[in-house]
Amino acid sequence: MDDKRSRTTLITEREPHFEFLDPATLRLFRDDSGRLRLTIRGDRSYLEVKVVRAFPLFDPDHCLGLLDGNDRVIGIVLDPEKLDEGSKKLADDSLRRHYFTPIIHRIRRMKQEFGAVYCDVDTDHGKRHFVCKGLRDALEDLGDGELILSDVDGNRYRVVDWPALDARSRRFLERVV
Repeated sequence: MDDKRSRTTLITEREPHFEFLDPATLRLFRDDSGRLRLTIRGDRSYLEVKVVRAFPLFDPDHCLGLLDGNDRVIGIVLDPEKLDEGSKKLADDSLRRHYFTPIIHRIRRMKQEFGAVYCDVDTDHGKRHFVCKGLRDALEDLGDGELILSDVDGNRYRVVDWPALDARSRRFLERVV
């Protein structure tokens, strides 16, 4: 019986606890040090907040998650358009920085060495050099020729239609796609 109770406790502790937040009660702002903060009218205040998309690939403009400084979920905002103008601007700025995803147009070089892959690519934001921890683990195939490539720092790079890339770029990807 104690064993069953222990398993139940473990399962309950792992389940995320969050609430749906009313945008009219929220205020996002930056403190003097530049940290993003949150107050929920008359109730709570958070000293450090992260804004994330609940569905970043499939529905990026709806359902924002607000996380505290320890990446625990504070709550979900179903309609971010209903945030006050200042909070909406800060949320949009935070999302743009967090989800900055350059689009790869050409792969100049991919070199594998000791399990790491060193990449030199041309993107819509210029040349980029980054390192992946194993190409198979770093690559996510979204279907219809679209790929997401993640580097060791958590940055993501997008390939919109890899079969349409130049022949050399395709050869680098054909080994793993």
